[in-house]
Amino acid sequence: MITISSVTLAVVLAVFMRSFQEGTYGKMIENAIGDFTGYVQVHQKDYWDDKTIDNSIEVNSTLINNILEVENVESVNQRLESFSLASNENRTKGTLIMGIDPEKEEQILSLKKKMIKGESLKADDKSIILGSKLAEYLKIDVGDTLVLLGQGHWGNSAIGAFHVKGILKMPAPDIDRQIVFMPLKLAQEYFSFENGITSLVVKFEDSDLTQEITDAINAKIDTTKYLAMTWQDMSPEMLQQIEGDRVGGLIMIAILYMIIAFGVFGTVLMMAEERKKEYAVMIAIGMQKTKIMAISFYEAILMNSVGIIIGIILAVPLVFYFNIYPIEMTGEAVESIEKLGVDPVLPTTLSLSIFVNNIIVILLITFLAAIYPLLSILRLKVIESMRR
Repeated sequence: MITISSVTLAVVLAVFMRSFQEGTYGKMIENAIGDFTGYVQVHQKDYWDDKTIDNSIEVNSTLINNILEVENVESVNQRLESFSLASNENRTKGTLIMGIDPEKEEQILSLKKKMIKGESLKADDKSIILGSKLAEYLKIDVGDTLVLLGQGHWGNSAIGAFHVKGILKMPAPDIDRQIVFMPLKLAQEYFSFENGITSLVVKFEDSDLTQEITDAINAKIDTTKYLAMTWQDMSPEMLQQIEGDRVGGLIMIAILYMIIAFGVFGTVLMMAEERKKEYAVMIAIGMQKTKIMAISFYEAILMNSVGIIIGIILAVPLVFYFNIYPIEMTGEAVESIEKLGVDPVLPTTLSLSIFVNNIIVILLITFLAAIYPLLSILRLKVIESMRR
């Protein structure tokens, strides 16, 4: 019972901790990548090294059709992005202007769900919507006018006063502090770049296919002019941040595994020592050591398997619950979480690999722990053990 209980607790803790950790990374990627930049984008070849509107491309139906021919690609959304200075009364702030097709972008950005005040955009609007933190900083509300000043295509001045149609809350705080959305046609007029775009956002469901789809797109397009990029290439800082934090999490899990290993080994050691006399009697009456070793090994595996099964049965409902109802951070923790560009919530992930990997590690620990009683039986001195 001690062995089964220790393995059960180990499985629950290991699965729960890793599920929370990977769930947080998933939320971070979803907020900053999946729900904003997309997992794959296509640009003019030099655009990502020098993100100016002059390195943009004109809408090309052949290019778009080539991308749509790639398996699993659902749609291609056009965007025009650049920076401008936003001003309201005596407050100014640098902002990211993103020209979009509101109807198509609803599949990725889900702007209607994020609206907290006012209305969402339509393709022929002459209005804008902006992030809630930006609106709060500029002290601007729905119905007010926001003045934008920037640089357009080929050095043209970009100046305009735009009616604020709505305010939305973006999941990533860094984006919420600087984003201004406007219809694509309006953005092209503002930047004096008719029919111009800076990126094509490729929409598909399974993020695990990111690299495969990127390679397939680059095989179909003219890579002397255009380049498809993954989110890992576009956001290496986030990737490094996640990998660095993941190492810390793995160290914590490794410490937990060490505790588990000592707990399992301790119970196995106790069982082996207490049963030496029993083993000696069985050998004395003619039973082979190899059969006793096999029985002992099967017993250890059976006990630990029961512990793993019970642990999974207990862990699955917990992981499902906190995936649907993630923990909401409060107090000072909110600020530290938001600095990572993540909603202040801690969800779990339902990834099957979390369960499989932890089961494999714990099974490996139990296999290693089961070696001791086998060696103990192999080296058993029958006469001495029977006199105990």
